[in-house]
Amino acid sequence: MEQLLKSIEAKHDKMVKFLETLVNIDSGNDCPEGVAKVARIVGDKLREMQFNVEYLEYPGVCTHLLAHKKGTGDKEVMIIGHMDTLFPMGTAATRPFTIRDDKAYGPGVLDMKGGITIALFALEALYESGWNDKNVTILFAGDEEFAHPKTNAPELFEKHARGKDAVFNMETASAGRAVLVGRKGNIHPELIVKGISAHAGADLDKGASAIVELAHKIIAVNNLTDFSRGLTFNCGVIKGGTVANAVADYASVVIDMRYLTVADGEYGIESLRKIAAQSVIPGTTTEVANLRERFTPMEVTAGNLKLYEIVKEQGRKLGLDIEKKVGGGASDAGWTVRAGAPSICSMGALGALNHSEREYIVLAGLVERAKLLALSVDAV
Repeated sequence: MEQLLKSIEAKHDKMVKFLETLVNIDSGNDCPEGVAKVARIVGDKLREMQFNVEYLEYPGVCTHLLAHKKGTGDKEVMIIGHMDTLFPMGTAATRPFTIRDDKAYGPGVLDMKGGITIALFALEALYESGWNDKNVTILFAGDEEFAHPKTNAPELFEKHARGKDAVFNMETASAGRAVLVGRKGNIHPELIVKGISAHAGADLDKGASAIVELAHKIIAVNNLTDFSRGLTFNCGVIKGGTVANAVADYASVVIDMRYLTVADGEYGIESLRKIAAQSVIPGTTTEVANLRERFTPMEVTAGNLKLYEIVKEQGRKLGLDIEKKVGGGASDAGWTVRAGAPSICSMGALGALNHSEREYIVLAGLVERAKLLALSVDAV
C-alpha cells in the first residue's frame, strides 16, 4: 500500500498539468467539439493503460466515452462522471485555469474535470503497481449538466452498471470530504393554464384569467413540499399575459420537483395532476407537461451502505474521517442504483462554489482523493 500511495503523491504535478489542459477546453452544451476534444484526451490516457476505448458520438450534440479493461479476477468495478461543464463557449479563454495559493480556479475545475483527473491518475497508479485483479468499466458522459436531453446516456449508465460490484461517481466531494450514499431525483414539470381573453375595461366579467388561476395553483404546489420526506417543489419560472389591459388567456409555471424515492416521485406527479384537474376560476383548464425524468433518485440501498463502509475504512487508513450524506442535488449515480449496482457518489475533488465564477478545487485534494479512490477500488 505504501508504494501505491507514494506513487500517487509523485503524480501531483502531472495531475495539475492534466487538469489544466482539460479546464482550458470549453466543453459546454454549445461546444460539442470541445466535449469531443476532452473525450479524446481522456481516451488517450486510458489507452495508455491498455483500456479498450469507444467514443459514442452524437453529431452536433456531444460525445460520450466508454472504456473497458479486463482484469484477472471476477469483480466488476465501474467509474462514471461527465466531461461537460455549465459554462458557455469562450469562458476558458476569459477565465482560464489559474492557481492562487493552494487552490485552482477555472470553468469546470471542480465540476467535474477535477474528478476525472483523480480517477485517471488513481487507475494509472494502480496499474503501474502491478494491480489488475478487477474488471474496470469507465463511462464519462458529455451532456450531464443539462440532464442528457438529446442522448441515451441514462440507458447507457443502466446497461453498463448491471452486475457491477461497485460504481464510483467522480462528482464533487460533499462538504467535509463526505461521500453521498443517496441523491434526489429531479423533474421539471410545467403547469400550463388556458383561460378566456377579454378586454379588462369593457368585458372583464366575460374573461377567465389564466394568471389568477395559476396564482392559486402555485400556492397549492408550494404547499406540497414536505421537508421531512425530502420532497420539494420550487415554482421557478412564470409566464403569462401579454398586456395589462387584457385578461390573460395563457399562463404557465415551470417547477423544480425533487424527491428521494421513486415512490415519492410518482406521488409528486399525481399530486400535480390533482391540482391541475381542479379549477378555481371558471372557464380555465390546466394541463401538466414536461414529465421527463431528468435524473432518477439515487435511493439509499443496502448495497450503497455496504460500499460506503469500504470507502470509510480506506479513509481511515489515510487518517481521514469520510462521512456519508444524502444530497439534494441529482446525478447519474441514480441510474446505476436503478440498475441494482452498489454506488457511491461524490468521490471527486475537494472544493466549493460549483457553477460559479468562483468555483475552485483544493489542489492537495487531488492526491488525497486519488488515494481514496485507488484503495477503494482495490478493496471492493
